[in-house]
Amino acid sequence: MSTSESEIDPGKIIADAQQEASEAEQLVSTLEEAVKSGDDTVTFEEVEKARGLLSFVKLRQEAATRKAAKARAAARLAACAALHAEITDHATGDGAELAEQLEAVTDAIRAFADTVEARNTRVLGYRARAVELGIPEHIHPTAPPAVHGRVGLTAGGGPGGIVGVMAGRRRLEQINRDVFLNRALDLLAREDKFKHLDFVDAGTDLFGDLASIDAETAGPAGNHFYRGPNGGVIAKDDPFTPDEIQRMGLTVVSKAKAYGE
Repeated sequence: MSTSESEIDPGKIIADAQQEASEAEQLVSTLEEAVKSGDDTVTFEEVEKARGLLSFVKLRQEAATRKAAKARAAARLAACAALHAEITDHATGDGAELAEQLEAVTDAIRAFADTVEARNTRVLGYRARAVELGIPEHIHPTAPPAVHGRVGLTAGGGPGGIVGVMAGRRRLEQINRDVFLNRALDLLAREDKFKHLDFVDAGTDLFGDLASIDAETAGPAGNHFYRGPNGGVIAKDDPFTPDEIQRMGLTVVSKAKAYGE
């Protein structure tokens, strides 16, 4: 089984080639020094063979350098392909999931607002009945007197409360919906999970916009592509005439070259 370029170790290729070249250089140096020192046993053929080997090894070293570069490029391309696959897989579900969660949050706030409104309506109904019965406000920390059935009118003052009634020591008051919603948002802001942007509105399709955040973009329009003198791309359905191309200094390019696909 052959080894793909992406599986080759570029560092080992370079190291092996450098080791081979170092050994060849050492052999030539040793033989040349022996000749210079008067060693008659070293022949011309041995020196030339060593020099030829060194020349050949240097060619192999250059080949190893190129092979390592190709291996690095192949490994990089494989990593890019893996990243592409990971990004594509990640982008297929995030938008829909986030839109579903945001819609659930919005529905929960609507439900909270509806529940508060229903409660406030009931409280006002209790208070109206108490007023009809001539029951006064009760401002003391004790339960209302028995003469009024232990029922009293409150003057408000609870957390986010407005007005309501008392039954014994239990206060039932209207709730200011916006106070508690703002407190919830302030809590999220403290946790760095919310920031109010007063220049942003709901738009026309809040959840659809969020669901489509990772959608694939449409390809470039046009059938004819040109590159201008400043490098910008011009796309047209109908081609420029040769005179227009020359006058504007345009270069005809393919769609692939225009956009790098």
